[in-house]
Amino acid sequence: MGRKLKRVPLDFSWPPGTTWYGYLSRLCAESCEECREFARIKGLPLLSHNCPDYEPLIGPPKGDGYQLWETTSEGSPVSPVFASLDGLCEWCEENATTFGSHRAGRDEWRLMLEADSVHSREGDVSFM
Repeated sequence: MGRKLKRVPLDFSWPPGTTWYGYLSRLCAESCEECREFARIKGLPLLSHNCPDYEPLIGPPKGDGYQLWETTSEGSPVSPVFASLDGLCEWCEENATTFGSHRAGRDEWRLMLEADSVHSREGDVSFM
């Protein structure tokens, strides 16, 4: 299951495991030219597949808090919001998995979240 660090307001209270409503909208439909024109007007960058980066418009509000989100489905919070990355990493060590049932220590969580690359390694194989 994909995991990602998001910075949200400290008082952000979206229920864990519930898809963030902004991710349920499908802004990019079949008419790519209209999407690219919308991106130009709104000043949104294009992603590698040439579609607009809608994250600034549909993502959760930004803030000073640290929260773990899953990215396998549309996207939802997995953890409570913490005032520090260390607090989140301590919570993750006891309560979160990196992939399937694989776990990591708080120092590993910190490295992965700082690198935006949560993964699990078994031998020579990495699971992301």
